[in-house]
Amino acid sequence: MNKSAQSAIELVILIGFMAFFFLIFLLVIHTNTASERWENRNTLTQELALEIQQEISLASQSFSGYVRQFNLPTKISGLTYVAEILENTVIYVHTNNGEHALSLPVSQVSGEIVIGMNTIKNIDGFVYLNS
Repeated sequence: MNKSAQSAIELVILIGFMAFFFLIFLLVIHTNTASERWENRNTLTQELALEIQQEISLASQSFSGYVRQFNLPTKISGLTYVAEILENTVIYVHTNNGEHALSLPVSQVSGEIVIGMNTIKNIDGFVYLNS
């Protein structure tokens, strides 16, 4: 009876060690995945801000009468975000959780950025966004 009790204790200890190492392995994978997700969201935020900046730059350099529509996604990798024009010369894109943000200078633009379909125009050398 003593021998079977010792074997049972050894089995429980062995299973405990295996469970501990398995949990450590899962923790390392989760940490790596969370880091990659954060970097991906940061890159997507930067790409979105650059896309808006390029659309405004293209409209400002184009001829009067230029009209173009472009679409902005509703979310950045599952996170809601805000894109706004500050003082008519800076675009500011940030996620609602505040972890990812970027502001970029743009030429003089009037109007507001809309999540979804946007219309940009050049009328007599002035750039209007959704107005």
